Amino acid sequence: MADNRKYRKIAAVRQQGTNLLSPLLFFLLLLSSCSVDLPSYVISEGKMERILYDYHLAQGMAEAKGGDVETNRYLYVQKVFEKYNITEEQFDTSMVWYSGHTTHLQKMYDRIEARLERESNAAGLNLTEVDQYSRYTAEGDTANIWHGREMMFLHGNREENLLTVVVPADSTFRPGDTFMLHTTNRFIVQDRFREGFVLMQIVYDNDSVASSTTMVNGDFDVTLTIGSDKVDPKANIRSLSCTFYYAFDEGADPAFRLWVISKPILLRYHHEVEQPADTTSLVPDTLEADTLVPVHQAARPERISPEEFRESQDVDRKINVVQKKKVVLPAKGRPQRRTLTPTR
Repeated sequence: MADNRKYRKIAAVRQQGTNLLSPLLFFLLLLSSCSVDLPSYVISEGKMERILYDYHLAQGMAEAKGGDVETNRYLYVQKVFEKYNITEEQFDTSMVWYSGHTTHLQKMYDRIEARLERESNAAGLNLTEVDQYSRYTAEGDTANIWHGREMMFLHGNREENLLTVVVPADSTFRPGDTFMLHTTNRFIVQDRFREGFVLMQIVYDNDSVASSTTMVNGDFDVTLTIGSDKVDPKANIRSLSCTFYYAFDEGADPAFRLWVISKPILLRYHHEVEQPADTTSLVPDTLEADTLVPVHQAARPERISPEEFRESQDVDRKINVVQKKKVVLPAKGRPQRRTLTPTR
């Protein structure tokens, strides 16, 4: 009997363990079913990440050297391929697969950008302006209102070369708001054709439009602004849009071309609206102030003498002029001719 009870306890423990493992096994099976196996012709993710890191370093070195930048780009990139013992065709074929599986590509570029930032900081450099903008949130007079993807990929072909992100206006938008868009850009291009365009545009309720555009043709950060000199200071904003366009050449070879846009920041700035001047404060609010021009002055455009001006004043506003002797003003047909006595 004791042995039977012992076996029943062991069986109960095993069953309990099986019940606990069942959800875990199901989760692992689900993950394995969702994973995508790399084809044999695709460079592994770890190696591809190292290649792309050196690839972009080579692009930057070519641009910094000056001279024939396009030739330098090609030569430096070929050195990267030699370093990893791959051909340009293998690289392009692998990138075609990765660009069709953007989850893998985005993870690689997240790590590449983090590595570039770490090494630039260690060298005492600040290659991007993202740090000074990243502190802004969606609140306040200066707010980061970007709600799109944190990384975007555009191809140098007709089908996948255009992307527009629309930001509808809400109650936080005000007339006179200005905007700034900042992005980090990387190109994977073997030939000379790397021409990206960025357009930021404001549409107002009165159908007026304010916009700003720039061209991107290399691995560098871009800042685009719509300042106070372009915005409508009185109209309400209907929408704000950011468009990215990778120009393509119909006659170009079918080589792989990719524009990677990362770390987008879209700042909206509120500005104080100038109030009209308070003209009422220019006139003292007292009973003694005489803000009316006397009728007899307005009716005489000709220039008058000081004596005539004194005679034209009311009695309680006569000017007491100090004289050295008694002066009698000649009569000129005025009703208030007086003799002024000097004071001693």
